[in-house]
Amino acid sequence: MITRRNGDERRRVARGRDIYAVTAPIVAEAAERIVAGRVRTTGAVALGELFDADDFLAALSPHLAVERA
Repeated sequence: MITRRNGDERRRVARGRDIYAVTAPIVAEAAERIVAGRVRTTGAVALGELFDADDFLAALSPHLAVERA
């Protein structure tokens, strides 16, 4: 994941056991946040625009290893 703000660029890498072990927690976390109304904006946007990236990835830490690249 690459996020950019005011000329700063940050990269994150998520690793997991297999594709379903990685995507299932991401989808579930996103769905839970959307249903709870914990979003920055509405409409068709990328996840990086919808949620705070660091907070979102921290919530996934029990399911996958997240490291700065």
